Amino acid sequence: QDNALLLRDGYLHPPLADITQQFSTALLGFGYPPCPGHIMVTNPMWCQSLGAFRQTIGQWLYADNPEGKMHLAIFMDARAVAGDATLLQNARNFALNRAIGSNTFISRMASAIDQFAEPSSAWWSRLPLLGSRESETFDLKKIGTFPIVHGARALALEYRLEALGTVARLQALAHLQVLPTALERDLVETLHMLMTLKLRNNLRQRALGQAISNLVELNSLGTLERDQLTDALGIIRQFKQFLRQHYRLES
Repeated sequence: QDNALLLRDGYLHPPLADITQQFSTALLGFGYPPCPGHIMVTNPMWCQSLGAFRQTIGQWLYADNPEGKMHLAIFMDARAVAGDATLLQNARNFALNRAIGSNTFISRMASAIDQFAEPSSAWWSRLPLLGSRESETFDLKKIGTFPIVHGARALALEYRLEALGTVARLQALAHLQVLPTALERDLVETLHMLMTLKLRNNLRQRALGQAISNLVELNSLGTLERDQLTDALGIIRQFKQFLRQHYRLES
């Protein structure tokens, strides 16, 4: 549900705050809840003129703000859905021209793959054996899809790929021989499996009247799903190790 608004430099519209609030209210009416990170047109950072937004991009690139690399990563996934698409392309080119060749920044951006702790080795080994009494949970986004999505983002930025979707990025990286073909295939299958598991889990949560979240209760999984999750975690670890070596994150 992330959204933003870029305005031409010099364009002023006094009722803009009311309009952006109406937009967010309409999204809520359609069933899209507010973004937890407030990446919405009602946030002044995501509703700026092109010139001001380019300055914001510069702060993301060069300021020592841990959130900057995440904001830039989110922005690089943006698509123009209405209005003058050249405004977005201008801002995107501005970011690319400054980020490309900046190995330090891209490495810092890629390091976000480790910001969420993996399960302990004991938890990992017990996963296929979990019984009905277990109540542990697994975050399908933070530990599951995020490392794949964000790792593909960092590599796409480094190689200046136009592809925006994660699968398209992984396929393009394999075509460039950046990623081994087998790893690309496994990552795509893992991503689809995790997305399917998240959908099933959210439908189950809704049926039980629970809050919709990315947390899956491990005791709700069948044997096959546990085996698939175990394999998925192994592939994610392999990709994270590839990224650590590629960007020398452990040095």
